[in-house]
Amino acid sequence: MADTHELAPDNRDWLRHAARAGYVARGAVFLIIGYFAFRAAFASGEAMDSKEAVGQIAGSSFGTILLGLLILALSSFAAWRIVQVVFDVDHHGTDTKGLFVRAGLIFSAFAYGALAFYAATLLIGIAGGGGGNGFVAKAYEAGYGVWLTYLIAAGMAAAGAAHIYKGAKAGFEKYMEIPEGVRGWLAPVCQFGLIARGVTFFILAGLLFTGAASYSEGQTPGLDTALAAIEGWSYGWALLSLTGLGLMAFGVYALAEALYRRINIEAVV
Repeated sequence: MADTHELAPDNRDWLRHAARAGYVARGAVFLIIGYFAFRAAFASGEAMDSKEAVGQIAGSSFGTILLGLLILALSSFAAWRIVQVVFDVDHHGTDTKGLFVRAGLIFSAFAYGALAFYAATLLIGIAGGGGGNGFVAKAYEAGYGVWLTYLIAAGMAAAGAAHIYKGAKAGFEKYMEIPEGVRGWLAPVCQFGLIARGVTFFILAGLLFTGAASYSEGQTPGLDTALAAIEGWSYGWALLSLTGLGLMAFGVYALAEALYRRINIEAVV
């Protein structure tokens, strides 16, 4: 008779599958965002953020089915992020760097949880524009909104630096088991994707910082705003197309995590 410790990991396989489904959902969202950013660089059209990417999925063939699957996958991904933080399954530790990484994972959990909720509102037909900024708006009404926005901008800049560093050093490889047959091309694609997303975080941090004093509800810059800002630069079309390709590469990176990332569930009680 097998003992309890041998059975426990098998009984938690659902968590491993849920995490991988979440990575697939994240990959799909960024593939769509990157594609529309790339297309906007060469044709009339606008870049989009994650909510609009979800809306694109909702409006596709079999949209209701795909949206339902996306809700489950994004919710699973948010739950997996919380598991990563609480059980420290990747052994980040409790030193300054470890706590910083785990704080970023908490932010990610809330972001993807909110995206799952938005997808759910689309599914049941109650989605409205301008949502998601109520907390910040209330902070402005209370008189400390500017400082909260500065804090969010600092967090965005830190996240941007972390993504660029992780991409440049290929730090993701220690959490993944990429077969040698695909590593030669997949690792550089993942590096490019991480760096591209890091750049958009930096731009978004700058937009938040410079616009903090004039914020009003419903006008908080998002990823689409950052991409639109790139488009307005000198040779912006070239930079936007490169960023679009980079965000698609980040989508590929997320899909690679779904396939090759080690999902350490042994520490989960």
